[in-house]
Amino acid sequence: MGRGLQIFAPANLNMKLNLKMAAVAAALSAAAAAAAAAVWSLCPDITVKIILTAVIIAVTVAAAAFIFNVAVSLPVKRLNERIKTGKPAKTDRDDEIGELYNSYMMLMSKLDDEKAAQTRIIASISHDIKTPLTSVLGYAEFLQNPNLSEERRKKYLATIYEKAKVIQQTVIGFDDYLSHNLELNLHREFVTVGRILSDAENGIRTEMWKDGLFVEFEKCGCENITVYADTAKLQRVFMNAVTNSARHSGKNTITVTVSAKDNGPDVLFTVRDDGKGVKRDQLDRIFEPMYTTDTSRSVAGLGLSICKDIIESHGGSIYADSVYNEYFALCFTLQKVEQNEV
Repeated sequence: MGRGLQIFAPANLNMKLNLKMAAVAAALSAAAAAAAAAVWSLCPDITVKIILTAVIIAVTVAAAAFIFNVAVSLPVKRLNERIKTGKPAKTDRDDEIGELYNSYMMLMSKLDDEKAAQTRIIASISHDIKTPLTSVLGYAEFLQNPNLSEERRKKYLATIYEKAKVIQQTVIGFDDYLSHNLELNLHREFVTVGRILSDAENGIRTEMWKDGLFVEFEKCGCENITVYADTAKLQRVFMNAVTNSARHSGKNTITVTVSAKDNGPDVLFTVRDDGKGVKRDQLDRIFEPMYTTDTSRSVAGLGLSICKDIIESHGGSIYADSVYNEYFALCFTLQKVEQNEV
């Protein structure tokens, strides 16, 4: 049975409404039985007995139908009408109908949030492409001037190249985000913290060479601790974190320090830079897709949103810490695996 249908399986029902309906049915049955017994004991005419018993049964069935209509049919009908006109209000009903109302309201809220996020992503990508593209078109038009000096021609070409790189980064970031959302399955394995850090170091030093960027990996003393993780997706977390630091540090030279430490039942990984940091009131929003603290909006990011999805899919937690104009740190945890579980 599909996951979405399991809530209707009898074993999963709350039974509150069912119990109420059963109590009402029992009361009606008892009243009907008592009335029928009284009729048969007090009335001597067999024909009258049968007629009165039939009337009692008909009244009982009608009463049951009325109660069912009031308790179930009408609330469901109202919910259906509200669904057609908009989001239903939260209810205090303590039964399955109330749960249905409130579950639908929560679903609508999530869909609204998802729609708002998608709108924000589209608007951000449009802005981050349109702005440099306008510059590219403008400088390309300047290059058509036959009297343009060689010095200016080189300058304009360099500007066009830089703006094109900005567009490329935006498109690559969005493509990465789409690919991530399409690849939901984790391919986990038992892996040591030492191997995770070693793979991260090799990947960063191979693919992220950049003038002014220095990445240091600290010895943690917990290299032999084992976790159960998808190593490829964890490398993406480290790469995105370092890329975020390099892109938004606000400095020409930046040092990024990667570390890990034993944190009780978990391993705490930290990617910290000595850049300009993030203001406290912005920390809760940096994991939103396309949110950026850069008012110039040169490039809005999806990298930290991807990091959050990956870590939470592992059952870990992720958060950011920062002191403005001092540092920014991305921290995440992975649950340890005991040796007898490996």
